[in-house]
Amino acid sequence: MFTYMDADSKRPPLSTIMDDYWDLLPIYQPSISDPETDLDIKRVLFAYFPTYRDSPLQPAWSRVLAVGDASGIQSPLSFGGFGALTRHLGRISTAVSEALVKDCLHKDDLGLVNAYRPDLSVTWMFQKAMSIKMKQRDVDPKFVNRLLATNFQIMNDMGMDTIKPFLQDVVRLDGLVGSLAKSFVADPTFMPEIVGHVGIPLLVDWLGHLSMLALYTVLHNAVSPALGLYADILDDHPRQQFQLRRQMEAWKFGSGSDYQFEKDE
Repeated sequence: MFTYMDADSKRPPLSTIMDDYWDLLPIYQPSISDPETDLDIKRVLFAYFPTYRDSPLQPAWSRVLAVGDASGIQSPLSFGGFGALTRHLGRISTAVSEALVKDCLHKDDLGLVNAYRPDLSVTWMFQKAMSIKMKQRDVDPKFVNRLLATNFQIMNDMGMDTIKPFLQDVVRLDGLVGSLAKSFVADPTFMPEIVGHVGIPLLVDWLGHLSMLALYTVLHNAVSPALGLYADILDDHPRQQFQLRRQMEAWKFGSGSDYQFEKDE
């Protein structure tokens, strides 16, 4: 079981949520009537994963770079800290190596290593759509299940090129726009409910990130090839070279263009 929530001090303790889950487990798993007797319990494990709306987090000091979960590059949807780190391992290791060699260790330079990524920011609305605000009482108990069922069914119908990147924490413009459009066609009456649930301000904010996702996709495909050639001849200007390469990486990873599709055999 998982849930999304903010850090409001009035939220119940995580241990209370775990107790509720334990009591409700027979509903989630009908084959279990009594967890105490039906399960061979080795260990009960639960945890929380902090995520940040202004991710990736920017360095507060020069010569210090946060990595892994501390950098905020993980998805606020899947909590995929390890998966996010492995996806970015090659990019980050190259950037850190260049930063050391070119002496680009100021916090502004290191901030470019994990720069703004619209593919990460657009997922915040999905998290909020599956969250319940404090004192929000008029939510349909089946709202989240309906949201998940509709979207995953659509992505599954669209094929592996749509659903597999999403499951691996890679959000791309083609898959996102295509699945949302098909979801609207499949269940048009549900869209007003989603908008009412998340609120107009968050929707407007999300549209801004969606626009940036489209822009990053265009910049990666149209500008990066020529800009990369220009950056390669800037050996006498190491800081500018470092910054341009990080910008191109931001366009690539921020648009999900780093994803490698499997070729049909």
